[in-house]
This record gives sequence, C-alpha cells and structure tokens, in this order.
Amino acid sequence: MAADTGFLNAPIPGMSLTTMPGDRPWENPPSIVTVEEAMEYYTSKILGNKDSHDQLLDVLELGVPVSNLASILQKNSVMNGVHTLDVGMLVLPVIEELIMAVADMNNIKYIPSPEAIARVTTISPREARKAVEAMKKSKTEETVQEEKPRGLMAKPTETME
Repeated sequence: MAADTGFLNAPIPGMSLTTMPGDRPWENPPSIVTVEEAMEYYTSKILGNKDSHDQLLDVLELGVPVSNLASILQKNSVMNGVHTLDVGMLVLPVIEELIMAVADMNNIKYIPSPEAIARVTTISPREARKAVEAMKKSKTEETVQEEKPRGLMAKPTETME
C-alpha cells in the first residue's frame, strides 16, 4: 500500500524560472492598457459576436450568476495577457452590464449575483414550520387512508382471521 505523497508532487522552488522569459502570456506587456480600450474590447467581444451571445445565454440559463460569469471573462483575459488585473477590475462592472443587456435583449432571466440566490432561496423560520406541519398533516392523512393488504400472500392481520 503506497503512502499519500500529495505534498511531494508540489512544484520545486524556482521551477517557474525554467522557461525562457517571455514565453508565458503574463510575462509580456498587455495589449490593452486603458480602461477605455478594455471597454471597447469587451463590447466587441460580447455584443459583436452571435456565437458568444448563444454561449453566454446558455450559461445564464444554467443559473450561473452574471457577476461570476463576468469575473471569469475578465480573469481569462488577464491570464492571456490581454490586459492587467487592475484594468480588469475597473472594467468588471461594464462587463456585467453588457452581459445583462444581452440577456435582456433575448428575454432571458438571469441571476445578478450569488447573493441574489441566497435571497431567493431563503425562507423564514415561521414559513418553514408551517411547511413541516403541513407535510406532517398530509402524511398522517395518507396513513389513515392506506388500504389494508389483501390476497394470499398478504400478512395476516386481526381483521383477516
């Protein structure tokens, strides 16, 4: 039986320095340096392409919050060296508004943020007690109306004898 060696599979210190400088996208200067350029980039990327519309709408219909989707798009662009993280954070509200605009144009319901999910799914303790009492009441009514077993293989009861 092999021992768990998960901690031994970690990168060796300095391993990131083994590739040639500039081989990774984040090691090069970004292609977009201003918030205005980033706004134009995302506007053309989100509004200008019908395929991206369909993909965004599919993801929104699955229940992914708009803020999470916008964050994913922004971080992906940072990782690919399109713009810096600070420009991405500044343009994030614009990305969210663009995604919501596409959803509104296509009559798709969306969840603005994860906090909105919590507000929708949270019920008060009083409502929860009412629901539990209603379930118990319906359960007792079902057991009262239950048919007694009949037939040759039925378990004998006092009334069957």
